[in-house]
Amino acid sequence: MEMGRFADLSEEEFVKTQLKYRPSMGKVQMVTREILRDPTAAFAKNEARLGSRDDENYDDLPAQFSWTEPQPGFGDVVGEVHNQQDICASCWAFVSADSIAGRWAVATKTDVVPMSVKQLMVCDHQDNGCNTGNMYTAYDWIGENGGLSTQEAYDARVPGETQDDERATCDASVPLEITTPGMCDLKMTAGNRALMIAIKEAGPVAIGINANNLQFYESGIIDAASCPPAGRGIQSINHAALVVGWGEEGGTKYWLVKNSYGEEFGEHGYFKLERMRPNEENLFGTCGLLFESVYPVVAKAGEEVDGAAQCTEGSVFKKDYYRNEEDNPGAAAYASAGALAEADAAVAAAASAALGTNIRTAGLGEARWGTKHAKPAVAAGAGVAATAAVAAVAAVVATRARRWRAAGEREALLP
Repeated sequence: MEMGRFADLSEEEFVKTQLKYRPSMGKVQMVTREILRDPTAAFAKNEARLGSRDDENYDDLPAQFSWTEPQPGFGDVVGEVHNQQDICASCWAFVSADSIAGRWAVATKTDVVPMSVKQLMVCDHQDNGCNTGNMYTAYDWIGENGGLSTQEAYDARVPGETQDDERATCDASVPLEITTPGMCDLKMTAGNRALMIAIKEAGPVAIGINANNLQFYESGIIDAASCPPAGRGIQSINHAALVVGWGEEGGTKYWLVKNSYGEEFGEHGYFKLERMRPNEENLFGTCGLLFESVYPVVAKAGEEVDGAAQCTEGSVFKKDYYRNEEDNPGAAAYASAGALAEADAAVAAAASAALGTNIRTAGLGEARWGTKHAKPAVAAGAGVAATAAVAAVAAVVATRARRWRAAGEREALLP
C-alpha cells in the first residue's frame, strides 16, 4: 500500500486534526428512544426484519450505480472534490453544500451548481465553523435563513481562495438560491435498501462515519471487519462524507463515497466501504455509515414545496432539527476521551447483561485497517463491537432522559 496524505501523522494526530465531526443529538435520541425502552426487543425486531427484507437481492435496483457517471435524462450531479484545510473540521460544510447541490441537480435535471461552503462556515450560527458542525443543523439553518447562495455569488461579494475560511465575512446581502425547508432522515433500521433507493431517486446522501481507517487509505474497499461502526461508542462517528453510488469489485459489494481530502486522496478523492448485509450485531454498516444518513428537501429560495413528497422509501421527513443548546453547545463542550471511554465500559457491562452476550469496547488503535482488492467478501465475524455501539448510544443520553422528561421536553427532543 502506498503512503497516503496523512501517513506521517500518528493516529492521535490524525484524529485530533481531521476527525472532529460529531453526530447530531437528534439522531442519537431517535436511536436511543427504541433501545432504552427494550434493548433485547429492539435487536430481535431488527433481526426478523433483516432476514425478510434486506437480503441483498434487489431485482428493482441495478448492481452498479453512481452519480459520478452520466445517467440518462440527467446532467452532471457530482461536483469537484474539495480539499479541506488540515486544521479545520469543515467536512460538515462541504458535505452539506454538495448534498444540496446534488439534490437540486437531480430534482431539476440540470448540471450541478456549487453552493457556498464559505457562507455556511461564517454565517451558520447553529454550527461551529472550523470547530465542526452537522448536516442536520446546516439544513435547519439554511431553511431558517431563507436559503443558501451559490459559491459563485458569495465569492463575488466575499472573495478568498479558501472556501472553509471561518475568518471570512458573513454577508447577508448575497442573493439566496436554494433553500432547505426540511430533510429526509434515513432510518438506520431500513438497512442498505433505503440508502440505495435514496441515492438513485433523490441523489447523493450525506453520512457520518468512523473515519479512523482513512488515514492510510490509498485504494480498494475498506472491509466491515476492520472498521466497526462505533468501536469506541457514539464518539467514534467523527467525519462527514457523501455517498454517491454503489458497485461490486472482485466479488465484494461496496459504497462509493466522495471525500473532502483533495483529489490526491484515495481513488481520485473517493473511497469505498464494504456494503455488508446488516445483522443484529452490526446495524450500522461499515464504519457506521447507516447510523447517520440524510439528504435535504430542496426548493428555490422563496418558494414552498411538499417536503414529505421528496423523501424516498425508508426515510422520514423532518421539517426542522430540534437543538438543545445545553446538551449540544458545540465542540468545546464534548467530554474528554477518557470520560467517554469510561462511559463505554459501563455501558458494555450493562449491555452484556441485557443481551446475554459478552461485549467489549475497542480502544484507540484496536480497529485495524483492512481493504479488499479483487477478493471474495469475508464475513464480519467480530461484530460484538457494533452491538456495543448501539448500547453506547443509549448510555450517552440515558442519564439525560430523566431530565428531558421532567422538563417536558422529551417528545420535542425526539425526531
